[in-house]
Amino acid sequence: MSKLTVKEHKKLVLKHVIIQKHQNIGIDQLDEKINQFTNQLSLFNVQTFGPLVTLNKGTTIHDDGRLTMDYHIMVQAHDYKQYSKNFSIKERLEFSNCLYVKFKDKPEHLQYAHSKLDLHFYEHDLVADNAVINVLIDENPDQLEVDIFRPVARL
Repeated sequence: MSKLTVKEHKKLVLKHVIIQKHQNIGIDQLDEKINQFTNQLSLFNVQTFGPLVTLNKGTTIHDDGRLTMDYHIMVQAHDYKQYSKNFSIKERLEFSNCLYVKFKDKPEHLQYAHSKLDLHFYEHDLVADNAVINVLIDENPDQLEVDIFRPVARL
C-alpha cells in the first residue's frame, strides 16, 4: 500500500462533459448505473477522452434506514454537444479549492483514503461541502487507482 498524502488547494477542471444525473438512488444501484452509462456511451459510439468521473453530491439517511444519494456519472467527450438529447452536458465544470488524495491499492482499502480526507478536514478546522469527486484512473480486481477530490466549503 502506498502512503496516502492529502494535498490542499487542488482544482479539478473538466471540459466538454457528458453527465448522467441520478437523484435518490440506492448505494446498491451504483455499479449498475455506471455500467448502464458506459454501455450507452458505447452504443452511441461517444469519443471520450480522460477517465470516468463520479460525483457524489450527498447521501441521505431515510427514516426507514435506507441510504440514498444524488450521484452524477461523467465523462469528457469530443462532440459532446450532439448528446444533449440523451444526457446533461456542460462545456466546463470546475471544482476549486479541493482537498485531494491519490489512492492506488486494493479496492477494499478505498475507505482509508476517504477517512484520511475526513481526518484532514477535522484536524485543520476545514468544512467540507457534501461533494466527493472520484476520478477513476484504473480499475482491476487487484488494484484500484482513483484521484479523490473533496471541495472545501466557503465559509
